[in-house]
Order: sequence, then C-alpha cells, then structure tokens
Amino acid sequence: MSRFPLQIISIGKKIEFLGRPMDDIVSTIAGESYFTFFQGSGLEFKGHREYTLQDDSRNIDWKASLRADKLLIKEFYQERGMDIVFVYDVSDTMLFGSHKKLKAHYGAEFILALAGAAIESDYNVGLICFNNKIQKYFEPSSAGTQVGLFFDVLGNHATYGGEYDLVRVLEFIDATLSPGNVVVIVSDFLGNKIPFDSFKNQFKQLSVKFDVISVILRDPRDEFMPSDNINIVVSDPQGKRDVLFNPAQIKHEYESYAKEQKIELRKFLKDVKSNVIELYTDKSFIDPTISFFMGRGAIWK
Repeated sequence: MSRFPLQIISIGKKIEFLGRPMDDIVSTIAGESYFTFFQGSGLEFKGHREYTLQDDSRNIDWKASLRADKLLIKEFYQERGMDIVFVYDVSDTMLFGSHKKLKAHYGAEFILALAGAAIESDYNVGLICFNNKIQKYFEPSSAGTQVGLFFDVLGNHATYGGEYDLVRVLEFIDATLSPGNVVVIVSDFLGNKIPFDSFKNQFKQLSVKFDVISVILRDPRDEFMPSDNINIVVSDPQGKRDVLFNPAQIKHEYESYAKEQKIELRKFLKDVKSNVIELYTDKSFIDPTISFFMGRGAIWK
C-alpha cells in the first residue's frame, strides 16, 4: 500500500495558547488568559470585568465603559466539547505538485496539525474526505486515537483521486453536522464544473448555520507558469490523457485566467461570508494559520 510520508507538525510548539488545559472562562485577550484557537459559536458572553494594566487595550468595550464610567472588557464562556470538522478535498486536482509535496500531502499535514491542536484543547474533531462523493467520514470525537485514524486515511494514496463535487459535500454537511460548530473546508477549489453563483445561496445558508473556514490550498503552478521555452508533456492523475505544451507560449494567457479565477473565488467566499485562509505548498502553513486565528480573536467582540 503506497503512502505519503506524513509528518505530524505541532502548531502548539509555536504559540503558547495551544496545548494548555482549557480555561472555564475565555476572555478576548490573547496575552494573559487562554485564547481559544477556534473562535466559533462555542463562545457565550458571560459579562464584563474592569480593565487592568495587564489587559490588551484593544479589547476594551468602549460603549459599556462610557455607561459605567470606567474601563470594561468582555468575558466569554467556552463551551467544552464543541465540534470542529475538517472537510478535505481528495479529488484529482489535489494530486499535483511542483515542489516537495503534492497538494494532497501538504493538506493532510495541515489537517493533522490542526486536529492535534484542537483535541489537546478539548474539542471534538471530525473528518470528511470528498471527491464527487463522500469517501470517508469520521464523526467528531476527542479520543486520543482520532488523529491516528486520520493519519492512516490521509496518508494512504488510495484515498485520493476522482472528480470534484463541492455541492454534494455541502449537502452532506448540512444534513449531518450539528449547527453552530466549526467547519474547515480544505481544497484548491479548482474542480468546479458549474459556476460558483449556482450554489451561492446554499453555501451562504451553510455559513449561517456553521462557522465556516475555507482554506484555499494551491501549488504555485496553479497560478504561475514558468517562462521556459521548451515542450513539456503532462498527464492527468489517472493517466488517461497527455497534453503537450510550451510554457513560454501560454504563460500570459494561463496566468491571466488563473488570476481571474482566484478573484472570482475570493469574491464568492466573501459573499457567502466564509472566513478564508490562503496557503501555498512552497511555504509553511504555520505562520499564516497562526496569523489567521489570532486575527479572528483580535476582532472577536
């Protein structure tokens, strides 16, 4: 059985607030108290407390402070056991790579890293693998064996391949998962055979029901073509079709199309109110992931 040589990368070693026991109360302050990594609807407002010099001034509730004539910040309860479900695109387009790792390999390590961090923080973690159907589904759990189960499936080459159908997995999410939880969709979003607008309302309704994070995972060659003036033959992942082309001759047209597609995708995800992380396989996912979640926390009011 062929496998990817997956590594489980610990994000918790990079930032202090991962891997700690979850506090009963989570404030909006990143520095002093535990700051939850996934800011979904599992936070419930507890009340205000008076601002101290140790607190981050960005988290002052100015309206409440004016009414009380003293500086106040908000505090929240963190509901334990909230579900985080990773929805992973395992279709043909993910079996591409121009660097050390295919998109499928890189994405698998991204999911394993976040799943491990979430379980250490007392979340239940689930996984859906999809192409044009639901390939695998692991119900959310905080069991210590969960990451190992993900590892076995995500590392197996047999998990990957096939056509892409985002609409089908959106329907499965809506019918299967409990409202109010975090849904992390990891995909290159390149396999659509129908326009984004044809399922915009469906995705938007999902974003109301869940806290949706869309992770756009790309290889640099998905968007940028080298200028080499040579003939190259490429094959599709199933080996059914070969294409001969010269990168220098198609570079401008290819990159223009890729840019337009990316602009359309960003606009679509903004319109449906999905949060977005953009990752490239030639760069580590650690820093952009941490920056994204810290940014979510910084604006959480």
